[in-house]
Amino acid sequence: EASIKLLVENISACDEVWTVSRGAGENLRSLGYQGDYIVMPNGVDIPADRLPEETIRAVSEGLDLPEGVPLLLFVGRMMWYKGLRIILDALKLLQAGGQDFRMVFIGSGADAAEVQEYAKPLGSKCIFTGAISQRETLRAWYCRADLFLFPSSYDTNGLVVREAAACDLAAVLIDGSCAAEGVTDGVDGFLIDENAGSMAAKLQEICKRPECMAQVGR
Repeated sequence: EASIKLLVENISACDEVWTVSRGAGENLRSLGYQGDYIVMPNGVDIPADRLPEETIRAVSEGLDLPEGVPLLLFVGRMMWYKGLRIILDALKLLQAGGQDFRMVFIGSGADAAEVQEYAKPLGSKCIFTGAISQRETLRAWYCRADLFLFPSSYDTNGLVVREAAACDLAAVLIDGSCAAEGVTDGVDGFLIDENAGSMAAKLQEICKRPECMAQVGR
């Protein structure tokens, strides 16, 4: 409590306070900060266009990613609090319902081994690449995927959502989360409730409409 009080005092002493989202600003308020704040959203270093097709295809060479099968992507730290259980439980529901897909997880983190163990019932439909530090390789994956899954209510902005958007890749986000600020469902993203059933229903719906995924991505 003393450290929170000190934090709030230090922030209150600033001439200007910038936050990466309105949600982050409201979190500050909930800690006791009473001043104003300016929302200054994150930018990204990924150019807003697509890579050449051969570069995009090369990134997944040798992997089982059939044409016409929706390719879903997560990029971030492999930590449960990122909403990874929602993703995996939703995919298990999709699998049970007969919907084919491939899911690629890019990232490393303390929960990686547990997450991979939890994903075992999904078999070869789930691919874990580990962390990727080369920006062009990451950009190629954003361009290769059909849909970005980011059901995190923990993040204050969701930088990866903007990186995906730069590559015309639409994201599935938790309605009311910081990452979903300014997103309209079915227009420039897809919004769900914070549970696996809601994500599974949304994926079931949009995996049948690839032209919708592409349009929302653009």
